[in-house]
Amino acid sequence: MLLNDIHYLWLLLIIPCFILVSLRSYWKSNRWLNLFARRRKKWGTFVLPTLFLSLSFVALTLSLAEPKMQYEKTYFNRAGIELVMGIDVSKSMLAEDVAFPLEGEKLFNVLNRLNRARHFALSTISELRGERVGAYIFASIGIEIVPFTRDYAFCRYIIKHINDADITIPGSDLGEAIKTGIAMLETSGHGAAKVIILVSDGEDITPDKSSIYESTQLAADKGIRIYTVGVGTGKGVLIPIRSEDGTSILNYYVGKDGFYLKTRLIQETLKRIASMTGGQYFRGDEESAPEDLTEAVLQQAKGVEATKSVELAWLNLSPFCLLAGLGLFVLATWKAS
Repeated sequence: MLLNDIHYLWLLLIIPCFILVSLRSYWKSNRWLNLFARRRKKWGTFVLPTLFLSLSFVALTLSLAEPKMQYEKTYFNRAGIELVMGIDVSKSMLAEDVAFPLEGEKLFNVLNRLNRARHFALSTISELRGERVGAYIFASIGIEIVPFTRDYAFCRYIIKHINDADITIPGSDLGEAIKTGIAMLETSGHGAAKVIILVSDGEDITPDKSSIYESTQLAADKGIRIYTVGVGTGKGVLIPIRSEDGTSILNYYVGKDGFYLKTRLIQETLKRIASMTGGQYFRGDEESAPEDLTEAVLQQAKGVEATKSVELAWLNLSPFCLLAGLGLFVLATWKAS
C-alpha cells in the first residue's frame, strides 16, 4: 500500500491524548457515581465507544492521506483484433436498388450497390479504435487495395475513390473472395482475433456452390470469423449502363442470350457463410448496421485469450476509509447511548 500524503499521519498522535482524556473522564465519573450511588459504570460503556471512536479517527485520517493499493487489472486489447474488409465490385453491384442515408447521398453521385457498400465500409472504419484493418475488392478474383494498417484516414481515402469505370468483370466468385481474405490475414501474422467482413449482394458465378462453403470451412478451421453484409433487395432489378460522368443512364446490361440481365440480393448464401464461421449476417441498408457489426466483432473477440492484457493498476482506498470511518463513528455513538 502507498500513501500519497503521509503528513496527515501526524494527526494520529491525537488518539493517545483522546484515550487518556477518556480514561480520566471515566475514572472521575465512576468515582462520583460510587460516592453518591454506590454504583460503578460498566467497562463496556467506556471501552467500546472509545475503541470505535479511535478507529473512526484512524480511518478518517487515512482517507486524508490517500492510500492506494496496486493490483493486476485485465484489459481488453482492441489492438489484438485484425480485420479485413472485402467489397464486391462485380457488375451486379452497379444495380440501383438500395437506400442511402443523407450523408451517403452527399458523398456519392450514383446511388448504387457499390457505393452503398463503400459507405458501409467507411462507416465501419469510423467505429474502429486501434484495430488493424485491411481491404480488398473482388469479383472473379480478389485484389488487395489496402494492406493492414491503423491509418484509418488512408484506408477511407482508398475505399472512397474506387473508380466505377474500372469495373469490367461481370460476376463474382465468393469462394475466391474468402480465400483472398484468408491469405491477407495469414500473411499478416499479427492479430490474435482475425475477422473477414464481406460486403456483397451474394450473387456468385460459379456453377458449383460447394467451393464457396469449402473456402468458408477453411476459414472456420483457421479460427477466422466471417461477417457478411448484404446490399440490394430480394427483387430482380436491371443493371444500368451510365454515362462517363454518371449523370444519365444510357442503357442496361444484357446477357449472352440477348436479354437484359437481372440481379437480386441472395441473403441465404451470405447467412450460411457467416453462420459456418460463428459470424453474423447484417443488412447493409440498416443505419445501425456498422455499429452493430463492430459491437458483435468486439464481443466475440473478448473471448479470445490473446486479446487480453494484464497491467498493474492503482486502486484509491480513500473512499473506503471514509465510509469505514463514518460507520465506526455511528457505531460508537450507538454504543455510548
